[in-house]
Amino acid sequence: MRVIVTRPEPDDDRTARALIRLGHEAILSPMLDVVLDPKAKIPEASYQAVLVTSSNAVRALAARTNRPIAPETPLLTVGDQTALEAKRAGFSAARSAGGGVEDLIALASGLKPIDGPLLYATGEARAGDLAERVKQRGFEVETVILYRTEPRARLAKVAEAALSEGSVDGVLLYSRRTAAAFALALRAGGLAPLGENIVCFCLSDACAEPLAAVTSGKVMVAERPDQLALFALIEAETGARTAKSDE
Repeated sequence: MRVIVTRPEPDDDRTARALIRLGHEAILSPMLDVVLDPKAKIPEASYQAVLVTSSNAVRALAARTNRPIAPETPLLTVGDQTALEAKRAGFSAARSAGGGVEDLIALASGLKPIDGPLLYATGEARAGDLAERVKQRGFEVETVILYRTEPRARLAKVAEAALSEGSVDGVLLYSRRTAAAFALALRAGGLAPLGENIVCFCLSDACAEPLAAVTSGKVMVAERPDQLALFALIEAETGARTAKSDE
């Protein structure tokens, strides 16, 4: 399949390489730019752990000249890839919840409130209120916004050209903000609605919502909020198309 990857840089390149290894073709068209805030103040405290829900938060922490978080402080991440990136950035005690926000809350709940506060390192736009839910379990949580995302007004020229000529089979979308930016960019480029042959592969129901008005094709949602489940949708759709062509 020929798939448009809408993730921000540098995650888009990693996803594209994974798709290529599976035999697909990737078209890079990031719909959000990640802007780090180096001036965001992290209050000094003896944090027993740091909660992160994206690799962007890890990069924002790692980019600081003077790191306020000791490398041995546990970083509790929502998924495996973010934990791996944290370890590569020097946070040796990074641990993955292996799933979604609910799994991260469960992992954090295994700690003891008496052992110290938690730091929630996040972006300007947050899905759900993770900090509040962890506080309800008796923890003190300090939330620090380390970055923001800014939508791009248009798709990459290569993506617009591919959509115009009808050579796209699918679009990968990882967040609601990405999907909303993608929908606006389609309208700006005169490319809405997408054709019936183009499948939108979404990480969550929230991600799928902005697409209803800009596509006439299928919108598929992963069973779990991770890339493996998203890729499983692509493989299933590829198999279905192959079987249909063989009839």
